[in-house]
Amino acid sequence: MKLNFRIGHLSPAVIAGAAACALLLTACGGPSGATSGADLDLAPLKIDSSQAQQMQALYDAAIESGETDVAIYAGHHDEFKAIYAAFEERFPGLTITPETYVGAELQTKLEAERQSGKRVVDVLSNPNADRYADQGFAQKFKPVAFSMPEWAAGRISLDQIEDPDGFYYAPWALMFASSYNTEKLQESDLPASWADLAGGEWAGKLTFMDPSIPGGTMTVSTTLLQAGIVDEAWLKSVGANAKVVAQDQLALQSISSGEFAYQPLSATISVLNAKRDGAPVEVQFFDENNVIATEKWMLADGAPSTDAAKLLLSFLYTAEAQEKTLEAGNFPINQDESLTSPHGWPSLADAAFVELPEQSVMREKMTEYGELFKSITAK
Repeated sequence: MKLNFRIGHLSPAVIAGAAACALLLTACGGPSGATSGADLDLAPLKIDSSQAQQMQALYDAAIESGETDVAIYAGHHDEFKAIYAAFEERFPGLTITPETYVGAELQTKLEAERQSGKRVVDVLSNPNADRYADQGFAQKFKPVAFSMPEWAAGRISLDQIEDPDGFYYAPWALMFASSYNTEKLQESDLPASWADLAGGEWAGKLTFMDPSIPGGTMTVSTTLLQAGIVDEAWLKSVGANAKVVAQDQLALQSISSGEFAYQPLSATISVLNAKRDGAPVEVQFFDENNVIATEKWMLADGAPSTDAAKLLLSFLYTAEAQEKTLEAGNFPINQDESLTSPHGWPSLADAAFVELPEQSVMREKMTEYGELFKSITAK
């Protein structure tokens, strides 16, 4: 892969006993035998003794309370499954219930829970976390193992990693890339930069998601435009060379089938998943001007499993969770020095990407470029 990076039957007695145990979780330890006060093996997390004590205390409190299931609302969960499984294994008796909600559906769900007083969600993961925090859907919590990386200054606006008001934090970033069909293109055929894609030789070979629809393509296009890496003429030329579709997954399917050869502005995770499923696709990054976005997580207001949720949010910053993050194809904000990407990619600190501006700038620019994005679709 070319990486253009810098760098049976039970008796009545048994049934009765089981029922009694279910009612006495702290005595019987729940279905997994977990009990408060049980010493956890936290060495693989590579955290200091103070952090280990805090995480042990959160675990004990969660088991004692009986509120042991963490409900997570996010737009996707596929790349987090290994993290969820590792968390449940590391903290016996705690479980995770992932629910997929985005946009208007998420807004409606959160409002309904608040109005009814019947809270379900414990953790929210959303790129627009600040909007939900501003509406009172989150509570302040700084994950135990979080720290702001020194290398981020001047490269990522710090509010993309840590909310100035203390509501959300980002454990990792995703890197947007391009994908190509390995049966249609050789490495020597690939573009060397974003600028190359505007050339006539790419006419009819490209496909990507409509940039006027919120998602990765809008994020990448906005980041490149606001940084001056590309301009309006470039976007229109690339749009003229491409078939623009409604979803990123539709574009990837066209690349996988060989209908089109190259997909710029795509989600790296989706490409890796397609490759694992046997599709003839590969990821391409450029030598410079790649684009990232941070994954923001926060504790929901009124979370019923508060202690377990705090423990999960803290776990996301540990070496064990980072290892799963790297395997999935994301980039930990603070990558433990003992870890390397199984894909041969550099750490985020060493990767070549466009400076990520603050949330308010991105939001303002997405609005500013709205008509331009719509014109690409209406070509």
